[in-house]
Amino acid sequence: MPVAISCVTLPVDDLQKSLAFYQNVMGFSADEQDEDHAAFDVDGVYLVLLNRSDFGVYVEGVGHRPAARGNSETILSFFAESSGEVDALIAKAKGAGATVSDAEDDEGVYSGSFTDPDGHVWEVLYDAA
Repeated sequence: MPVAISCVTLPVDDLQKSLAFYQNVMGFSADEQDEDHAAFDVDGVYLVLLNRSDFGVYVEGVGHRPAARGNSETILSFFAESSGEVDALIAKAKGAGATVSDAEDDEGVYSGSFTDPDGHVWEVLYDAA
């Protein structure tokens, strides 16, 4: 069986705040949620927001500690349909309180980035090629 990513789980401090961010900024709708987690089906890959303490149980099971807030170990990236869509999403994230890196063109790839309420870094790109 070929390996494919089915689920990405992010630790969050305030599930309701993070849920609102992903619904209002990213336009995601939760497919399931309870007091500990929320899951979004993002084009066949589940994005799961999990309370930080519950997240810790998973990673500690393999001898790791969850990264402290403000530390990044990954960048979540996706492609937009246009440079205007990149700018609109960056502006929407900024309006929701995210820290942003304004978009710029680098050899035909237009991209910018922002953080969610828990500091997870997202990059949105448009490849004009």
